[in-house]
Amino acid sequence: MRHPLMNSLLLLALLLLLPNATAAAQLGQPLIPFRGVDLNGQPYDVQAFIGNKPIVLVFWASWCPVCRDEVPKVNQLAAKYQARGMEFLSVNIGANDSVERAQAFVRKTGMTYPTYFDGSGVISQKYRIQGVPTVIVSDRHGIIRFRNFATPNISEANFAALMAD
Repeated sequence: MRHPLMNSLLLLALLLLLPNATAAAQLGQPLIPFRGVDLNGQPYDVQAFIGNKPIVLVFWASWCPVCRDEVPKVNQLAAKYQARGMEFLSVNIGANDSVERAQAFVRKTGMTYPTYFDGSGVISQKYRIQGVPTVIVSDRHGIIRFRNFATPNISEANFAALMAD
């Protein structure tokens, strides 16, 4: 049996930590940099893009039917904005998935942007991913301007705002 003082201290610690934990990777907060190797073996470092270009992060899983439906929408945005300076990257959350299934999903859906497999779940935890798909869009300074469970419609005006100094 725990001592009542220990229970009170544990509760206090949780209350003090939770507000800070839930604030990470939310609207108006900075992106959390990470680096790794994508499913094609190419290295990347998100920090290299922060401050230079807007970034679209798509968190997904191969077993998620809605994720499959979002790929063509993100592909369309990438076709329209990638050459103009927007970076696109997806992260398979690794939960109940494998690298092989993630690679098959990428091939089958025709995903055109790099994909990282988060087998350890570290990136998904840092971003507090609670469901897939989760799409996060930052401006060129790395400040999160959109976070939702669907791909946003990015108009020319939205793109200009994301690119603004």
